[in-house]
Amino acid sequence: MAGWREQKRKSLGHVHATFELSAVYLTHAAGTPVRVTVRLHKAQVASQNQGDDFRNGATVLDLTNRIVFQLSQLPKVHNKAFVIFGNSEAYLTGPSQPEREGYVRSEVSEVSQADLSDLLAGLDTSGPIWEGIIS
Repeated sequence: MAGWREQKRKSLGHVHATFELSAVYLTHAAGTPVRVTVRLHKAQVASQNQGDDFRNGATVLDLTNRIVFQLSQLPKVHNKAFVIFGNSEAYLTGPSQPEREGYVRSEVSEVSQADLSDLLAGLDTSGPIWEGIIS
């Protein structure tokens, strides 16, 4: 019988497989694109500056975009890398949490449509890595 850590690892794998989205990961504009499956979600988090003071609890909660990466697909998540979901949706990675059960969670910020259009204009998006991502 598997221990609880093994069961937790398998459960995280099932969660990831259920909610995964295809994307292209790009460390920088001239980097090599990598096809990945990630989980994108928003979570309420307390501001680090006000984490100990909950008198105004409603004001310290924020919605933060996060992306969860599988380490088997991407051994390292870089700060300020692009995660591209399509012609109109992309994110820029920020600080990452330490690895947990084969996954890394990174805070991300949305890339503006103008910046995304400029980025895509300078890339060759004709290969199989981009299939289903760029229309």
